[in-house]
Amino acid sequence: MPYWLADLSAYPLILLSIWLLGSMVLLPQDYQPLTFFRIFAKQLAAKVHPDPHRASSQQLISGSLALAVVMLPTLALLAPLYWLSDWPLVLDGLLLYFCLDFVHYRQQSHKIALAISQQQNSRAKDLLQPLVLRQTQSLSSAGLCKANIEMLWLRTAKQWVGVSFWFLIGGGLAAVAYRLLLLCNQQWNDKQSNFRYFGRPASLLTQWASLPGSLITALLLAFLTDIAGAFRQWREASGLKLCLPHLLILGALASALRVNLAGPVIYQQQKNQRQRLGPSYLPQVSDVLRALKLNRQFQLYCAFIVFIFSLLQCLWFIY
Repeated sequence: MPYWLADLSAYPLILLSIWLLGSMVLLPQDYQPLTFFRIFAKQLAAKVHPDPHRASSQQLISGSLALAVVMLPTLALLAPLYWLSDWPLVLDGLLLYFCLDFVHYRQQSHKIALAISQQQNSRAKDLLQPLVLRQTQSLSSAGLCKANIEMLWLRTAKQWVGVSFWFLIGGGLAAVAYRLLLLCNQQWNDKQSNFRYFGRPASLLTQWASLPGSLITALLLAFLTDIAGAFRQWREASGLKLCLPHLLILGALASALRVNLAGPVIYQQQKNQRQRLGPSYLPQVSDVLRALKLNRQFQLYCAFIVFIFSLLQCLWFIY
């Protein structure tokens, strides 16, 4: 029996411990190992994808190989550490801690809301731009608030719930593999014209891998707030030009906050027409603060569920 299957009952407790540690001890971004992989992925793309006008088949092959170069050697180097370590669960917790870098984005979200409230839109745009793919310079105050809310909750689903889900499924290596996949998709996003084909392999894998986290986030958010309103938004939004995970999350969020989300976005000077989702009320700073508060409540609720699950597991093994 693989070690991770034998120690599966410990994973929820490790997850709770790292959630608590990550909320109290924030690793600076300069010392975050994922920063190295971001730089590496960017430089790798510049080397193996110098011409976006090549044949699409060549770009797809290059994108697939680049994804393998980022992920496979990293996992191959980490796997032997489990065989050599006397404390593999400690290694699992350490890897999870490095993969869960979500608190930084919540802090940035609060800084952006503060800048907007002080009518410092230029500063808010500068703070938001590194966190999103869309162009921020043309956004109004309401647009900045909307983009900020969407960024916060989409990253919650992918970088917090998604990472936690894959950790519970397969331990530290699964969390690292999923997090590297997200990172590559962010660096080579196929919504950018120069990565339209090169980034397609990472995009397709990310959509499938992030689906469980998105479903869990959307359903729990709907259950915590307005489940009837969320289902109504999902039914009415079936024709929107949004991928399913984003539609589910933003539908539940629009119902919970009673604000308008989605709508047109600009990527590299190209406007992507998306229909609006939710009521006509445009988000304001107060709605961003409500989204932040709801985000903390959501995480506490998730912690409670994991705690109950780990308690039931302990009782099951005892009796």
